[in-house]
Amino acid sequence: MLILYLSFTACTSWRPDSLTPQAVVQGHPTSLRVTRTDSSQITLSNPILRGDTIVGVGPETAHARVPLDSVLLTDTRHGDAGKSLLVVLGVAVALVGVAGAYVLQCNCFDMKR
Repeated sequence: MLILYLSFTACTSWRPDSLTPQAVVQGHPTSLRVTRTDSSQITLSNPILRGDTIVGVGPETAHARVPLDSVLLTDTRHGDAGKSLLVVLGVAVALVGVAGAYVLQCNCFDMKR
């Protein structure tokens, strides 16, 4: 079960937002990647809007602030069903392979007994 949970949560990708930074933050994303006008990037966890500034938890759990006038664009994480399906199928194939190898090794279906 843990493998399936990790498979589904790990299969995400960053996608650019078409909304204004204010609208994106008001949608309460769990994480937000901000590209500043100087091309530097910062990823904020649990971002909120305080006045004209996006505030969130940045790297090393430090609070970070990004003024809206220095935001070039924002990206949010989105699930990728295709990647998730491939991971689940890969795990299933691996489990069938391990089970098959075990059955062949243990002679579980030896009819000569």
